[in-house]
Amino acid sequence: MTRSRRVPGALGLPGRARPDEGAVAVEAAISLLALVAVVAVLVWGVGLLGAQLAVGEAARAAARAAARGESAAVIEAEARRLAPGASVSVTVTGDRVEVGVAREVAAPG
Repeated sequence: MTRSRRVPGALGLPGRARPDEGAVAVEAAISLLALVAVVAVLVWGVGLLGAQLAVGEAARAAARAAARGESAAVIEAEARRLAPGASVSVTVTGDRVEVGVAREVAAPG
């Protein structure tokens, strides 16, 4: 008396096509692309945070220069030193000095 038994993994034998062959490679490639996209967005966000910190520090330094009684040209120079390429606005009303620093940040690519 002979018994036949199904061998696990028999579909993987040579000469037999598996319907899902290569599926793992495709899934890995898609997930790798998604991971790269997420990392790119995170790096861009860190760059935005760095730009925001630079602009804030430039405004603080310019306000300190204004508090010392420096001229408007010196105040703008101080702000531009810390945030190159930024637009600086100095408004003097009475004994109050307002310093605005803005810088445009482009999207990656």
